[in-house]
Amino acid sequence: MDAAEPASRERRLWTWLLGAALLAAGAFALHSPWLSVHEIEIVGAVRSDPAPLIAASGVGEGAILIWVDTAAVARAVGEDPWVADARVDRVWPDRLVVEVLERQPVAWVEGTTTWMLVASDGTVLEIADEPGGGYLRAVMAFPDLTRGEQPADATWNEIVALAATLRGDIGGAMTVELLGSELWTEVFGHPVRLGYPIDLADKGRTLRTMLQEELPPGATLDVSSPTRPAIAP
Repeated sequence: MDAAEPASRERRLWTWLLGAALLAAGAFALHSPWLSVHEIEIVGAVRSDPAPLIAASGVGEGAILIWVDTAAVARAVGEDPWVADARVDRVWPDRLVVEVLERQPVAWVEGTTTWMLVASDGTVLEIADEPGGGYLRAVMAFPDLTRGEQPADATWNEIVALAATLRGDIGGAMTVELLGSELWTEVFGHPVRLGYPIDLADKGRTLRTMLQEELPPGATLDVSSPTRPAIAP
């Protein structure tokens, strides 16, 4: 027998034992309390409430950090209608960071029996019996929708575009109504003819420009053709 053969077998044995020991140590380290979730930091959540959604996804203190499915947690957080986007990152050794980008409300839209707070992308954020303040109100009698719905309706999207264009003091002072086949509103004492529910973002920009001018008190502002606005005493 070759004298080198036992030595070779011994080296292979030690190599195998060392590899097994390293694997065991690695497995122990990855599953140890030192690499478990000790803190979940939520960034950017003002109106949304990610915490219960994170918990419902099965992630909490003590979860093994390496096994946390960050994409699944992000999807769970995104179930809140206020959340436009969510990102989840592991921060070693023991922290999970959840960053939230929230939708921005722009309008209260009347439904058949309720009012709906709507975001700039058309998503229904909240349902209420009466509209709150600070946002354009649209008296249009749309069908009642639920939180999180985003209807593919042309008129709905036009109203949202108008509200997004006029967000702030102007939009917050307006109630848009459908009179016959045309939209009308009043802002700062001026009746405003918006016309058919098309090109409302352009009409909103034209209206904003007109309101910066010195206008006759109570004059009617006609922006039904946004490239040819008119003022009637």
